Amino acid sequence: MPQKMNLLVVEDDRDLGEMIVDSLKDLFQRVEFTTNFEKALEILMAMQPDVIVTDQNIEGGFGIALVAHAKEKNVNTVAIVQTGNPSLELQSEAARLGGVEIIEKPFDAQLLHLRVSQLIMVEGMRREMEKSSNNLMRGFQ
Repeated sequence: MPQKMNLLVVEDDRDLGEMIVDSLKDLFQRVEFTTNFEKALEILMAMQPDVIVTDQNIEGGFGIALVAHAKEKNVNTVAIVQTGNPSLELQSEAARLGGVEIIEKPFDAQLLHLRVSQLIMVEGMRREMEKSSNNLMRGFQ
């Protein structure tokens, strides 16, 4: 696996959020956790996380809106949005944004760990390919 990445966890259920952090912290260099949308926006802009794991319904906003904000601000991130109601509208928005997976609650911590590990691996390979491509293009200039 390439360099360790940074994670932002947003979950209004503190116990569930702490379980998520505990199950994923070994995969990341830095982990930040908050329970509300406004604080998540602050952390997002300061930290520019590589991965976001967020509940869809959080205090003050929606997880998918947080991810959309990250993409609008050119934060290079992938995300998992957890929800008890994986509606077609939410799935469509996730597909439109790209790099966003929906995981239905309740979920198993091992499943989340596996999905996040896969996201990290794919994102790491994508970044390496982008870097190699940029270096190759510079050689032709």
